[in-house]
Amino acid sequence: MTHSPRQRKLKRSEQLEIYCLGNLKKYLQETTLHGLKYLADNSLTNWEKVFFLSAFITCSGVVIHLISIIYAKWESTPVIIGISPHPTPILRIPLPAVTVCNMNQAMYSKVVNYTKDSKEYVALKYLCHSETALDPELEHSKEFKNNDLELSEFITAHSQPCSRMLVACQISSVDVNCSSLFREVVTDEGLCCAFNNLHPSLLYKRNYHTLNGLKNGADIVPVDWNPETGYPKQLPAKYYPRPTYVTGISMGLTLILNAEVDEYYCSSSSGAGFKVNLASPVDRPLISEGGVAVRLGSETRFRIDALLTESSPAIRSINRRRRRCLFLNEEPLAFYRYYTKTHCENECLAAFLIDRCGCVPYYLPLIHNNSTFCNISRVFCIERTKQEFSQNHGSKCLSRCLTTCFDLTFMPDTFSSPLATINYTIQSSILYNMSKEEVQRNIAVMHFYYRESVIHSELKNVYIGFTEFLSNIGGILGLFMGFSFISIAEIIYFAFFRPIFKFLIPKKYRNSMLITQVRAAPQVNKNWMPEEIYRGVKRHRHSIRGGKGSKRSSFNGSGII
Repeated sequence: MTHSPRQRKLKRSEQLEIYCLGNLKKYLQETTLHGLKYLADNSLTNWEKVFFLSAFITCSGVVIHLISIIYAKWESTPVIIGISPHPTPILRIPLPAVTVCNMNQAMYSKVVNYTKDSKEYVALKYLCHSETALDPELEHSKEFKNNDLELSEFITAHSQPCSRMLVACQISSVDVNCSSLFREVVTDEGLCCAFNNLHPSLLYKRNYHTLNGLKNGADIVPVDWNPETGYPKQLPAKYYPRPTYVTGISMGLTLILNAEVDEYYCSSSSGAGFKVNLASPVDRPLISEGGVAVRLGSETRFRIDALLTESSPAIRSINRRRRRCLFLNEEPLAFYRYYTKTHCENECLAAFLIDRCGCVPYYLPLIHNNSTFCNISRVFCIERTKQEFSQNHGSKCLSRCLTTCFDLTFMPDTFSSPLATINYTIQSSILYNMSKEEVQRNIAVMHFYYRESVIHSELKNVYIGFTEFLSNIGGILGLFMGFSFISIAEIIYFAFFRPIFKFLIPKKYRNSMLITQVRAAPQVNKNWMPEEIYRGVKRHRHSIRGGKGSKRSSFNGSGII
């Protein structure tokens, strides 16, 4: 006698367990990933399935390792520096900003009458003997402690003015009044003469009272230039910063300078002469440490190679700490309109000095509206704090002073030859009419000119962009595992969409699952897949219907209808 099988509704947990196993097997059979289909192949033994599972796991480990290497390279080297395929003519960049400083710190005729108890003599003692600011005994002396003399005003009043330093100027072989080319500026080297700097109203956010001179003619118009955007599209007939059109000495800048050695009171170095610095027109570097010394009685040629650094717009999307450079408008500064590494470092030092000493030296920017220049009584604090800044406390502030993504620097090759020492005809009528002793003793001639008419600039570009990064990862995944975006779609479908469609839409499907439970002799099914259980149930049903007087069987698993 046969018995009809009992039917009952599955519990929700049982439905979920059975469905998940079936869904997993369905995914293994249908996925495009290499090797997984063998795990659902019932014709293979367990050892064969373990082999393919081990191969898949090994490939996954290799893929993870290789992708981690690519990601580390992408993270550590986001920018590559190459050569721009488009050469830049020198017409599109200005001549360098030339700053010339006499090594003489004060004119003898202007300071010789100061007595030792005067404030001016104390200022000379500091300017001529820098080690005095490191003497702790002098710090508390009356002559320094009560001295309120401002160094910038003293230097401006007692140094050699540009009108006496610059004997003659030529630009593009045309004689030019030097006062129309040079501006007086107080630097860490003293009073200097600056050529081709940006106009103060375009360079600084506030007035800078240590800049004087430069009598602009009616036909000379200052324009706003920077390395990132270059010159404005509409330019007047005559403007500065001035460019040059061709190469060579005749088309560059020529200067004849008079050091007036008889007026030397003390020198910033071990002899007489000039210090010269070449920089971008938007930059205002410190001269004392980086200036090139030019000796007297010589003709020095500065053959200039310009190094222009440009950046692709694509690197703007990279974090500044990864690309290690800043665009000119990315880091607002307190005093300067344009960001440069030098400007940032100057403001860092100025902020530290204000915090410790309450003032800044005359050659650093006034970063606050109420900040003031230090007088003589504060020079001891300034020197101590500068040492402290360079040794311990400057690294944190200076770490944010990255290089600029667009920059213009100049690399001069200098060649010197002695000026004439005996009477013979020379090209310069000014030098010809001077005595040879005067020329050897006081005069220096300088030429500034470009070597090449075009510049092959450096171009910062994305080293590994997102497209390249994706291509590299995709190649590794495809080579080892056959992975593609379709594989992602399959995982999402079998992990989310298919269960949602089965259990949530529509609701009536959740109540229609029945199970036929057949009591049969205990039997172990070696295959854990639900479909195998289903086939085992079908065999038991067939044996029940065709059996002879068999009793009710039991089965140690659940079947699927």
